[in-house]
Amino acid sequence: MHRAMRSLPAMLSRTPPPLVIEVRDARLPLTSINPQFEQVLQEAPKAHERIRVAPGQRLPAWRARRLVVYAKRDLVDRALEKPLVSALREHGQDVVFAETRRKSDVQRIYNWVCDRAKLLGQEVARAASRASRLYRPSRMSGAARYTPTPETGVRLLIVGMPNVGKSSLLNALRFVGTGKKGAASTHPHPGHTRKVTGTIRITPAPPSLNELEADGGMVDLKAIVAQQARQVPAVYVYDTPGIMVPHFSSSDGRGPERALKLAVAGCMKQTLFDPEVLVDYLLYRMNQRYLHITEPDAPLPPYTTLMVEPHLTDDVHVYLRSVAERAPGAKQRGGELNLSVAAEYVLEQFRRGALGDRELDLDLDPTSATPRADQIRTRVDAALTEIGAA
Repeated sequence: MHRAMRSLPAMLSRTPPPLVIEVRDARLPLTSINPQFEQVLQEAPKAHERIRVAPGQRLPAWRARRLVVYAKRDLVDRALEKPLVSALREHGQDVVFAETRRKSDVQRIYNWVCDRAKLLGQEVARAASRASRLYRPSRMSGAARYTPTPETGVRLLIVGMPNVGKSSLLNALRFVGTGKKGAASTHPHPGHTRKVTGTIRITPAPPSLNELEADGGMVDLKAIVAQQARQVPAVYVYDTPGIMVPHFSSSDGRGPERALKLAVAGCMKQTLFDPEVLVDYLLYRMNQRYLHITEPDAPLPPYTTLMVEPHLTDDVHVYLRSVAERAPGAKQRGGELNLSVAAEYVLEQFRRGALGDRELDLDLDPTSATPRADQIRTRVDAALTEIGAA
């Protein structure tokens, strides 16, 4: 993580500067923001030059080249998307929600990449003529320093915290753009991508001269060159390792809670925490959504479905003992209950969506039938101001 973060300023200072997709987790719309990315983006060379992105619309370069993608949109309430996009846009963040298994979602992101790559076309051509002065390899670190990358075309960085879906998005973009299967390895546990990768092309490659000659007839090279000039420049993607925030400050009392949220969602190594502590926090958060239930015949929360005798409880040991009676492998020889196994089972079910909505950040009023835009805007404003990303 440290090597990858140290290499980002050098990557962003290349000519032309790369496009950036910052991937966040829809379950943690605020906690998965890394303020270091914002600082690095805005301190990059030419970050505040104005770029024309549409007729009559110019944006600072750092904003014009960056798109925020909230992955795993299928794991949260769709009603949260519009107010979150609106609130973050007020802070200069262009945002889309996406599920990487849904082609229409990935197509929107791919279209954005192609549109922005066209804007960089002239700068790309100029850069190709002075390729020897693009960057100094010594400014890179780790694998980034030695990763071969074509000196023509547009580069795209995919950055974000661990296990938010960066490699999955890269593979989906490559499939939409070229029809080829994934090139980046994925894994459900955080920290799988260990180094910066390069030279993964997500746009179609033009046919070679041999392929054109194989079709028979005369090859009009002038027409081919003119056609290629009108097309989207080649786009090559770096898939970076997940980069965690440098520390979780406990000065305001919220740092440890952020770490718990990331661990519950699978964005931090679960082995760093006692699984019973994670379930204790999760039980507290799930109960918050049902405090308004007073009717005796009201349906019980989804988390009770894992219990032998479903009932409301805020005692994690009572809950886990009941779950352990049914969880695979939790009831051991002699009838002894393994609460750690039961806790792992609860976390797995939560991540699969069996325990209801998995959004953990916004603390919205549970009595409201639909998310209130003013509540979400207040949460976003406070969070971005607190972490210095406003």
